Parts: sequence; C-alpha cells; structure tokens
Amino acid sequence: MIDMAPLRSGARLALPVVCGYLPVGFAFGVLAVHNGIAPWLAVFMSFVVYAGSSQLIAAGLIGAGAPVLSVVVTTFVVNLRHLLMSTALAPWLSRAPRPQLILFGFELTDETFALHSQKQRLGQPPIMAELIACNAIAQSGWIASTALGAFSGELLGDTRPFGLDFTLAAMFIALLAPQCRDRPRLFAAIAAAGLSVALTLIGADRWAVVIATVTAACLAGWLSWQRTGKQAKNAA
Repeated sequence: MIDMAPLRSGARLALPVVCGYLPVGFAFGVLAVHNGIAPWLAVFMSFVVYAGSSQLIAAGLIGAGAPVLSVVVTTFVVNLRHLLMSTALAPWLSRAPRPQLILFGFELTDETFALHSQKQRLGQPPIMAELIACNAIAQSGWIASTALGAFSGELLGDTRPFGLDFTLAAMFIALLAPQCRDRPRLFAAIAAAGLSVALTLIGADRWAVVIATVTAACLAGWLSWQRTGKQAKNAA
C-alpha cells in the first residue's frame, strides 16, 4: 500500500505556496493573453517552463515583438538562479535516486526552495515522496491559476489598474521577510537589493540579480564566518 502520510505532509507544506501562486499565476495568464499569447499556450508554458518570473518576462518580450533568440537568452539568464538553489540542496539530497532528483529539480521554484532549505537548515532528513508531492501540488496550483487567468483575461479589459505586474514582487517580499531573522541575512537582503538596483542602472539588466545575489551571499557568509571566529576566540 502507498504510504499517504508523506503525501499529506507535502500537501500541507505546499498550501501556503499555492495560495501565493493563485494571484500570480492568474496575473500571468491575464498578461499573457493581453500580449498576444493564446490561452492554451499560456497554460502549456506553465506546464513545461514553470518559472513565474521568466514567464512574465517572456510574455512582455513576446508582446513587444522581441526576437525569439532574445526571449530565450533573457529567460535563460533569469533562471540561472536555479543553479544556485540546486547547488545549495545537492548535499542534502545526495542519496536520492536520480529519477526522483530529475522530477524534483524540474518542479523546484524559489518558493518551494525556501520551504526545502528550511528543512535542510533544521537538519531534517529529506523524504522524497513529501518533497515531490509538495512541488507537484505547487505546480498544479500554478497551472490552474494560469488557466483561470488566461481563459478569463479577455473579460477584464485594461489590467493596469489592478497592479498585476507587481504581484510577483509582492510574493517574493513576503517570502523574504521571515528569512531575515539575523544580521547576516538582513545584510544579504539589503545588499542584494541595493546592488541589483545599481547594476540595473549601469546597464547590467540580465545579470543584475544573479551578480547581486552571489556577491551579497558571499559578503554575508564572510561576515558570519568572522563573527563565529570572534565568538570562538572569546570563548577560548
């Protein structure tokens, strides 16, 4: 018999993410249709791409008539952060079978990474059935909300008054705030935001977020290491 406990646990874990995905996925569906993407194609994109920020960017580029190569390269650069997330979780999942890792990696997003990395920090052993169930349910919520927005978006008319283009940023802020529980993490968040804005202003649009994230994380890690070293010396 199938053990349903990990599946129920994964569903409970995914519930807050699904609640956050509903408005963002709906926003993507609406914006995709208003940028000339067919509703069924917007839903298909949420199934095979499944990357909120890059999907929103791709919808804007397609609506602006950008070349296909430009769309592909831009979304590829935006999604480079997934390499960082996968690298961070790799030691924790090192004993998982490769087919499970492939499925897990395909459905890993910023939001589910935040959930899984919390378990990793607490030293909890990974239960792949739970983790995959969490990811799959989260993606199902994203696909469903995309379909709702795509097939009803034509009824809304002008979407600018709704502020739908800010929904993704709002969700990331809500995910970031609980993580800033100590000085190194708060410093990393502020430094990454400031550096990202600065890099964008000087023209590093596609690389701004990646460079800012890596730089701020390295600085925060160095500060944390320095503080740990001082504490060890004082204890000695």
